[in-house]
Amino acid sequence: MIKWKVGVYLRLSSDDGDKMESNSITNQKNLINLFLKKEKDLKIYDYYIDDGFTGTDFNRPDFQRLLNDIKEGKINTVIVKDLSRFGRNYIEVGNYIEQVFPSYNVRFIAINDNVDSYKDPKSINNIIVPFKNLMNDEYARDISNKVRSVLNTKKANGEFIGSVAPYGYKKNPRDKHKLIIDKYASKIVKKIFKMILNGKSKTEVIDELNKFGILPPRLYQMQDTDYNFKVTEKTKYWDSKKLDKILKNQTYTGDLIQSKKRTISHKIHKVVENSFDHNT
Repeated sequence: MIKWKVGVYLRLSSDDGDKMESNSITNQKNLINLFLKKEKDLKIYDYYIDDGFTGTDFNRPDFQRLLNDIKEGKINTVIVKDLSRFGRNYIEVGNYIEQVFPSYNVRFIAINDNVDSYKDPKSINNIIVPFKNLMNDEYARDISNKVRSVLNTKKANGEFIGSVAPYGYKKNPRDKHKLIIDKYASKIVKKIFKMILNGKSKTEVIDELNKFGILPPRLYQMQDTDYNFKVTEKTKYWDSKKLDKILKNQTYTGDLIQSKKRTISHKIHKVVENSFDHNT
């Protein structure tokens, strides 16, 4: 009798439009555990959870850990609630369930889609499977297009769409798409420009900022917000890169520069520079 060592894969991402409670990590886990209680030959090895990772990209930390455990022979079965939890990239999903998993003799089960590559091998090649994968892919594309459209409209209306306000400003607590002056940080910005205009070198400005213990932008933003940046020795102090970012920031002239970078598409998450995107 085959010993089935199960990797339970759970995924959720607001980027994919996953807002329904039925798709929550807890509910996915409960549904799968209920299924496994009836299947006595299936034993859980581990849970693999990617919470907050889009289904269009398979470079997710716990999915990669799942693949590594498959290659090391730790698991030989992958179970998901349904195909959309596994992924929303039509080509990649098909590649994994039709090529990669079979090459490692891995059993694949998508409970709600009635897919079980061991009990019903034909279920993998059933026309319904690629159709559902295509629908999941198109759903992700549609969500991406709608989000881009909303953001473009907000930019056209002069609304701020960034996650972090530029140093010297903060988001208006009553409207996160509007910026208001940060009294303390704005004084530092003015001080920086004044020192430069008075003929001080960048090195002198940096030395003075560090001498008086003035926190650089990221550390300052972490004090009163939920933003969590990785703190290293380098991030604790002002340097030429941080100073240049302020001196070259057109926001201080009244221009709102947004979307300097973008992802290539809803599937290709490589970040590239926009040629020009400028709102005043």
